[in-house]
Amino acid sequence: MIEQLSDIPAQYLALDDYKKDFQLHFWKIDASWKLERQLTFKEPTTPSWLAMAEGDWDESLRLASEMRPGRRAHQGELDRCGIVQRRIRFVSEPPTPYLQWELHLLMMWAELGEEIRILPVEAAAPRETRTPLPEVVVLGHHSASPVMYDIQYTDGVLSGARKFTDADLIDVCRREIIEYWQTGEDLLRYFPRKIADLPRPAPQGV
Repeated sequence: MIEQLSDIPAQYLALDDYKKDFQLHFWKIDASWKLERQLTFKEPTTPSWLAMAEGDWDESLRLASEMRPGRRAHQGELDRCGIVQRRIRFVSEPPTPYLQWELHLLMMWAELGEEIRILPVEAAAPRETRTPLPEVVVLGHHSASPVMYDIQYTDGVLSGARKFTDADLIDVCRREIIEYWQTGEDLLRYFPRKIADLPRPAPQGV
């Protein structure tokens, strides 16, 4: 069903509206599930990404490390609220420069408590008969009022989301994400084996 989301009517939220709506629902949930399929994005408001894109890998990693305290505080608040975050991240081998950078950040998130698993991008192929799988976030696991977002990008930059509230649809999509997650490899094992010792990525331009 995930692969059919683009064909299903949904409420479109521009970026600011999406961020507000996400925050409105997020702190009321018990768990979130995220599916990340695309291998390259742009994050021009993130200094660490900008340094990577400009070719300064050492500075990119230094700036990334400065994000840890804020993320630790965020994880602490999640723990206090009883919210569990789970993510399945599809990867290519070798990784794209963006993916190599993102996995360094996600490794920190995983060390702090987010439950992240990895699958090769080939695992998505059976459902990708027309287009790649969308980027999807489901808020709520046992909630009576779950919310799901099909996250939208313009030229690789986050631009908004399509919002779904149909509980039956969300339940099907959640179960599909969980199936991927259950078969993935824990990032805490994957990262040292596949990412930690890679050469620095090539500059990407901004």
